[in-house]
Amino acid sequence: MHIFLTGEIQIGKSTVINKTLDLLKITPQGFRTYFGPDRANSDRLLYLNSAAQPQTFNEAKAVVRFRAGRPPEVIIERFDRYGAQLIRGARADLDSPLILMDECGSLESRALVFQQEILAALDGAKPILGVIKLASSGWTDQIREHAKVALLTVTRENRDRLPRLLADSLSNFIERSEL
Repeated sequence: MHIFLTGEIQIGKSTVINKTLDLLKITPQGFRTYFGPDRANSDRLLYLNSAAQPQTFNEAKAVVRFRAGRPPEVIIERFDRYGAQLIRGARADLDSPLILMDECGSLESRALVFQQEILAALDGAKPILGVIKLASSGWTDQIREHAKVALLTVTRENRDRLPRLLADSLSNFIERSEL
């Protein structure tokens, strides 16, 4: 079983994930995307890094460049090389009981290798905890509609309860996958 969270921007999806991982007491493999300290600026970068590593605001980890008055500049090769490598590594890592995918959205619409790795992971047995952008469609519909995916919407009303519910649910699948 795989669980993907969705919801409004800044509603707390990543916070729910972090609290869930703390309750499970695990460090997953997979990936995280995040903005740097310049998030509020019109010119900023979106980074991609290993879920097991701390955030790094290094140009080499940038996957999207945002500039005022221009469409986002997606660095497809970084999604297709580094992002795909992170997913492949997470699938193969026998010591990591969970794959993290935070976050999948429309920016990756032309990163076909990255998409293929995500979809292949969904077909696997290792549990996935992920985030899918609320206002995305196209390739992300394959995640939403996948038979092994449960989609949960994070709201102000449920975000404080979700970490415990997710940890309880995922712990059952993690224990089974370790057998």
